[in-house]
Amino acid sequence: MTRRSFHQITSSSALAFGAQANSAMTIGLLGCGERGTTVGAIMARDDRVRFTGLCDIRVKNADSARGALRAATARHFQDYRELLNSNVDAVLIATPVYLHPEHFEAAVQAGKHIYCEKPMGVDVAGCLRVMAAAKKAAPTRVITIGLQNRYGPGYLKAEKMIQENVIGSIKMARSNWIASTGIGKRKRAAVPPEQEKLIYWHDWREYSGDFIVEQDVHGIDTLNWFLGGPPLKAHGTGGRIMRTYGDTLDHLNVTYTYPTGVQAVLTASQFGPNGYRVVSETFLGTEGVIETTRQTLWVYKNEKEQTLEKIPKNITENAAENFVARVIERRPENRAVTAAESTLTAILGRMAIEKKREVLWREML
Repeated sequence: MTRRSFHQITSSSALAFGAQANSAMTIGLLGCGERGTTVGAIMARDDRVRFTGLCDIRVKNADSARGALRAATARHFQDYRELLNSNVDAVLIATPVYLHPEHFEAAVQAGKHIYCEKPMGVDVAGCLRVMAAAKKAAPTRVITIGLQNRYGPGYLKAEKMIQENVIGSIKMARSNWIASTGIGKRKRAAVPPEQEKLIYWHDWREYSGDFIVEQDVHGIDTLNWFLGGPPLKAHGTGGRIMRTYGDTLDHLNVTYTYPTGVQAVLTASQFGPNGYRVVSETFLGTEGVIETTRQTLWVYKNEKEQTLEKIPKNITENAAENFVARVIERRPENRAVTAAESTLTAILGRMAIEKKREVLWREML
């Protein structure tokens, strides 16, 4: 054993149990925008959590995050490598999507517990990079991905029902994400041209992966989860009707075919009247139907046998709180590979739309 390998092992042990030894879990936030601050604020509610490092290339972002994170004394970094070299136990990655593979890989190499926002990348190469890094992570680490449906009590209950064959064999599925994002109505603050894509990265495919990847991956992940893995192929259509900025689509329909022969349809739109929102997943079985949303779980057997359960808590809270609890209680998990598969499923749908034909999973890879 070399001195370097001995140091790596002892450092890993310290990271794994440092939160317990110090009775506090220290976190660094990488990407201090709206999403990172929102998720971080949930984690910071726990008195066992301290944010000791904030990393963003824009100082004002880090400064505005301090109050929400109760992090007045946290150090500010502009280089993510400096944050990862600090003594934080965990890192919350909430940077633009195209940076996720690089930042995730570096966080694994640094031996941190990781909460990384979805999706895992904008292209196949990025997803494969994440998968390779995830497989090298220490088994004691908690690696949670911001695909919050996986932690929602309604979704977990639905998973159990499907496993117990409550609705029989699933024969068809659907994911809807129809919600206005203010296309054609939202005003943008003027920014220097060289910062335009950096700040409004959601609207550019090379930085976001398009909205099927950045947004619809939530429902796609639920389809993969309940149907046992990624699909074999996809066929889809989509376009731009209202969007005049950037190069991403604003509506789409994709049909995925899974190894069991089940077909699942994704329907998504980012235009429509403000306030109208249909975000749900439906699974049609031989003996009933399960419909999941972030707020409800509807189980339909027949007209007289159906239940509608309301879910009181925001599933982002479920995911963030679960991460903190797992790190402190030493209950490791590693969700990165399945998250990368769901991201690849979204990319498969995007490719089918682009090519205007059926695309096979193996062709995409």
